[in-house]
Amino acid sequence: MNRALKDRVRNLLLIVPAILAISTLFGIYVYLIKESLPALKNVGAELFLSNQWYPVWDPPEFGMRNLIVNSILVTVLGSLLVLPIAYFIALYLHGYAYFREKYVIRRIFEYLSGIPSVIIAFVLLDFASPIFPKIGIYSPQNLLLALIGLFFLTIPIATILILESLDNVPRELEEASAALGANEFKTYTKVTSKAALPGIMNAIVLTANRIVGETIVVLLLGGGASIVPQKLTDPMKTLTAAIASEMSETARGSMHYHALFAAGFILIIFSTIFEIVSISILRRHKK
Repeated sequence: MNRALKDRVRNLLLIVPAILAISTLFGIYVYLIKESLPALKNVGAELFLSNQWYPVWDPPEFGMRNLIVNSILVTVLGSLLVLPIAYFIALYLHGYAYFREKYVIRRIFEYLSGIPSVIIAFVLLDFASPIFPKIGIYSPQNLLLALIGLFFLTIPIATILILESLDNVPRELEEASAALGANEFKTYTKVTSKAALPGIMNAIVLTANRIVGETIVVLLLGGGASIVPQKLTDPMKTLTAAIASEMSETARGSMHYHALFAAGFILIIFSTIFEIVSISILRRHKK
């Protein structure tokens, strides 16, 4: 086999999976839009503006406003809880931890990142949930418990991604900063973190997408009430929880069925927005 043929085969092996991945993603978008259209046409703006989600009533109500707000709320609160802690853990491991300490902690986090979300949810449901009624909180499953579950679910992978970004920064940048008189903390936060911004932004986007798309944790720990929680101990329900708990009980082709596909389409839009914001920030950073 000559060199030209080898290059052609190599390019083909790269192009074909890329085309398949893009086609699959495009097909998901098309299918979601197709299955969502009946709900968008028949329910209309009420789908997004109404807070009445009672799909099995007669007549049924398909207002997703509370579900959308809850999904945004969980994503924002979960990200604000996880990302700062993950960043400072990664910063410590990168700049202050001994080699052996860093190795052991990283291996622990890598192991924890592989624990299934259902295990985390089951443990919290069994051990943490019964504590709430004992301290006067009426709902044993609530927003706070869901956030705790999401924290344990996402903190390992967020920390590892940020740590890898920091470790990939050339050592010469940190040495130059130290030579100019900057202390270690200032070097790591101002110089290293800035150089690692693309990787850190990737960690932020992946963490936010992981939270907004998480199902079993918010389904088992959130409480399942389609209301906007007024405090952390109130129950709530997100778009993913609604899809997971109701899709198996809906008749194919029914309005409830199409409304759940509309919920899935909204989740895809959230993920797309996260990606666009991340790309915009990185482009501005390069300028």
